[in-house]
Amino acid sequence: MNQSKDKFADKKEGVFFFKSSSPYEFYHILNGIDIEPKEDIFGSLIFPEKCEYPCPLIIPVHGSAGLREGHHTHMVNLLEAGFAIFRVHHFESRKVISIVDNQTEVTLATMVTDAFRALTLMSEHPLIDPKRIGIMGWSLGGSTAFYSAWEPIIESLSTNGEKFAAHLPIYPGTLLKPEDNRWSDAPMHILFGADDDYTPLNLCKRIIEYIKPVRDIDLTVYPNSHHSFDSIDPVEFIPFAVRLKDMFIDIYKDGRSVFTDENNNTFNLDSKEERIRLLKETPNILGAHAGGNWEARRQSHKDVVSFFQKQFFS
Repeated sequence: MNQSKDKFADKKEGVFFFKSSSPYEFYHILNGIDIEPKEDIFGSLIFPEKCEYPCPLIIPVHGSAGLREGHHTHMVNLLEAGFAIFRVHHFESRKVISIVDNQTEVTLATMVTDAFRALTLMSEHPLIDPKRIGIMGWSLGGSTAFYSAWEPIIESLSTNGEKFAAHLPIYPGTLLKPEDNRWSDAPMHILFGADDDYTPLNLCKRIIEYIKPVRDIDLTVYPNSHHSFDSIDPVEFIPFAVRLKDMFIDIYKDGRSVFTDENNNTFNLDSKEERIRLLKETPNILGAHAGGNWEARRQSHKDVVSFFQKQFFS
């Protein structure tokens, strides 16, 4: 019997452990460095009250502050709509609470790796439809939901050819511009706040335009809304938040990440030391707003459920 299926012999839902790894950057994933699954990561599998088995599943990915109230509300909405949820605890598994003021502690490459290891595990579950597993995420988790559609990542991390069947990034940081412009054709819909100064909307529009010759990506923009527009928290200024600039980091075909600033200074971001140097030497990148907008929150709840229903129940 497949080892993953053995995990479900005694219980069908609840907490499940799986092996993953913590590659620092996409360079490491694409070159097979530090991606051997050795670390114990856990997630919580929850089935809806009513479901026609095998059930469609959504993997929600949290942002730099960990799981928040706004995330849980979306999950409950999806459960009530008939979707199972596998909530991966990326931070808690690594004894991390938040990386808002330290983006080197758990990286996008690590989150994407966890997402694919979770996809492999859930694809083996007898009550989950492996062809109807989607991914959504917020901020850093939104970036995970976005770049998990990039074909070189899929080719590097997909154990048995698994792919996510739908992608829903919410206010993602789309700062990585890959030279190898190949993407999954799975449906993708991005939700963004018009006033987001944390992960710039214009950066998202530019990456969509760059990818447009390959595939279409839908974008919904909520007016008068900041980062975390689906939160109940009031909009506040976070002085230590690392704000993204409206500038890309180039990802070359060999996986190298290179950023060139306004003064033509070049940073090779495949090491922790270079990323820290970038943060120290780049002025005006700290401080951004985050908080909810009631109208955008309500509409996003509808839009999230509607997107996945269209993909998996139509």
